Amino acid sequence: MLYTHATIITVDSNRRIIEDGAIRVENDLIADIGKTAALKTKYTDDEEYDLTGRIIIPGLISTHMHTAQTLLRGAADDLELVSWLCERIWVLQGNFTAEDGYAAARLSIGEMLKSGTTCFLESMVCKFDKCHRLGIGLIKAVRGPIVMDIAKYAKDDAWAMHPGLVEDRETSLLGTVKMWEKWNGKANDRIRVWFGARTPGG
Repeated sequence: MLYTHATIITVDSNRRIIEDGAIRVENDLIADIGKTAALKTKYTDDEEYDLTGRIIIPGLISTHMHTAQTLLRGAADDLELVSWLCERIWVLQGNFTAEDGYAAARLSIGEMLKSGTTCFLESMVCKFDKCHRLGIGLIKAVRGPIVMDIAKYAKDDAWAMHPGLVEDRETSLLGTVKMWEKWNGKANDRIRVWFGARTPGG
């Protein structure tokens, strides 16, 4: 398949911007890139998709995601950060089932792909590990199961995490190891699992 007549921002080592550019895709991989005229001459039998007036860029990377919170948008947006987390978001998220987390991840990943994001990094709770399967064939995901041993926000006794989000040190460490063994490198290396380090209790 040839995608033709686009402005291509390559972000290669020479920072090339190719006007009236074309990309050849073969077996879901970029096989060639250059001027439209050159690629149409080179690949005369390929089907063509005209992208006149469009810009092609590499996939975007979101470096801070909480897919479970996609379903909580608009909840108590008038609160300051700590009270927003401790009094609303963590309370709601702490009552999520694995199915809730899965639905939120589906919505979040769909929105990312629609807006050009092809990779995301996320810290999350181990009980939502089934969400990893969403990455298969769709998006690159770096998941960081949260490692914790303090159930407070930044060691502040006034602010506690919801019990549904709290794990002891051994549970969180072993849960991350199990998730790494199960998912790291899966989906043709689209999924990676890291330790999700937290601020002290926050």
